[in-house]
Amino acid sequence: MTSHTDAIDARDIANLGHVRDLFGHADPVPSDLAERVKFAITVHALHAEVAELMDSALLTTRGAEVTVEPTPTESVTFTAASLSLMVSAGPMDSDELEDRVRVDGWVTTPGARVQAVTAEGSSSVISDANGRFVLDDLPHGPVHFVVTDPGNEDTRPVITPTIQI
Repeated sequence: MTSHTDAIDARDIANLGHVRDLFGHADPVPSDLAERVKFAITVHALHAEVAELMDSALLTTRGAEVTVEPTPTESVTFTAASLSLMVSAGPMDSDELEDRVRVDGWVTTPGARVQAVTAEGSSSVISDANGRFVLDDLPHGPVHFVVTDPGNEDTRPVITPTIQI
């Protein structure tokens, strides 16, 4: 018999593997858990205002159907107390970039900085005087938007829930 100070042996590693497999089958980790945790940490760190998705049918939740994947979104509107944001995703104009997405959008705050945060990183743009903006060359997959007003440091950023584009 070994004491608790001895190193883990091959039998311990095998037993831990069986426990991992058991819990992986009985209660699998949601595929978007890491993205949701990063989002929650970002919101907490920024003390940001969170925008609400206007069509709740686009949200995916964990339930009995664990294998359900979110559907890519073509057009969606978010609303918050300080602004509204509408985005439409479509293919890039070039045939060479069929795996990339162009996002056309509108925000109710002219001159706002709109940042798209994806698995590859982030891309940002300043909206024009009418609140319009374009974000080119984004990857397909999960994205959330962070909207700030560069002209007013006192306003909190607005962060949207993650959607699929």
